[in-house]
Amino acid sequence: MAKLGAEDEQEENPVSATEMKTIIKSLLKTPPTHDSYHQLSRPEQVVIFRLRTGHNRMQQHLHKKLRAVPSPMCPCGDAEQDAAHILQDCGNLQPLRREIWTRPVPLHEKLHGPVEALHKTTSFITRAGLQV
Repeated sequence: MAKLGAEDEQEENPVSATEMKTIIKSLLKTPPTHDSYHQLSRPEQVVIFRLRTGHNRMQQHLHKKLRAVPSPMCPCGDAEQDAAHILQDCGNLQPLRREIWTRPVPLHEKLHGPVEALHKTTSFITRAGLQV
């Protein structure tokens, strides 16, 4: 097949092989996503990513995975300190939670919702003085 193709009249192509390779790669590349997560600043993305995955500096992760702290308990004493507890239930953060979210908001929306919801979540973490 290659020999037959080589014997045929070749059309003039002003594009070099390197340029053609670049063109083909660009056509195969997936377009960048513009979901709410990717609209955040880099520091906000880090906060949301760490909250979503559980790989953060909260007591539960530091105790169970890294053995860096003696207890997984939240300073409030009600439950283990993880993203769900901090964002939804922690009594110490209830006034700030009510200030930022005027109505009850499910955890999924706080971590996977529209960009406004993600901004509120990162603002909550920052204003609470938490390092994630």
